[in-house]
Amino acid sequence: DRETSKIDALIAEQVKLIALLAEKRQATISHAVTKGLNPSAPMKDAGVAWLGEVPAHWEVIRVKDVARLESGHTPSKQFPEYWENCAIPWVSLNDSKYLAAHDYISDTAVKINELGLANSSARMLPAGAVVFTRDATIGLAAITQLPMAVSQHLIAWCPSARITSLFLLRIFNAMKQHLDSHTFGATIKTIGMADVKKLTTTVPPLPEQQAMTAHIKAETTKLDALKGDAEQAIALLKERRCALIAAAVTGQIDVRGA
Repeated sequence: DRETSKIDALIAEQVKLIALLAEKRQATISHAVTKGLNPSAPMKDAGVAWLGEVPAHWEVIRVKDVARLESGHTPSKQFPEYWENCAIPWVSLNDSKYLAAHDYISDTAVKINELGLANSSARMLPAGAVVFTRDATIGLAAITQLPMAVSQHLIAWCPSARITSLFLLRIFNAMKQHLDSHTFGATIKTIGMADVKKLTTTVPPLPEQQAMTAHIKAETTKLDALKGDAEQAIALLKERRCALIAAAVTGQIDVRGA
């Protein structure tokens, strides 16, 4: 008990560190896409609570004005032929865990076929679309790396020339708490399309968007590496805990003087 309590305390410290790193990661993204990289830039009130003040030369407009909104669908399960020899990537809630941990998606847990696609309201989306969950966990997002379709539990945004896919993804990363305030439903949380169409983004000049996403990548890469170290430390400490108990109860450790 004495020795394992020491190990448990170390594990608790690593768990706390991982939580702090997650907060730091979120703050890094949010600050970049709402305040920019120039601390001396003149600021203005964005008129949107979650954005606060933003650089005066940035636009603040609805996402739908800089990215085409696409919805998805599920081919009918009453027709088995819609689900045979499936090869078309189809993003659904089965991919939620993947979306939560990755910025890009190139494969999906479930696929559909051409016949199912043709007989549903799902549509093929181009590579570079930003898919976005609107049910269960709201706002999990990633960029498609090849043409895909989505289920009705997701929407997709196809960016115009005014905003990059990666900057739009970072906007969605930053607005997590804002999205949570719009959810409803007792068992499965969802966000209505009326609220989706009201979502607002900053639109800096393209060179600034690219500089900000590069900055975010550099900073989050460091934080993710620290998180990986902490997770490895936890795994090693758990192994040590198990080995210690096993050694003690099999007589490999002399505890008579303890």
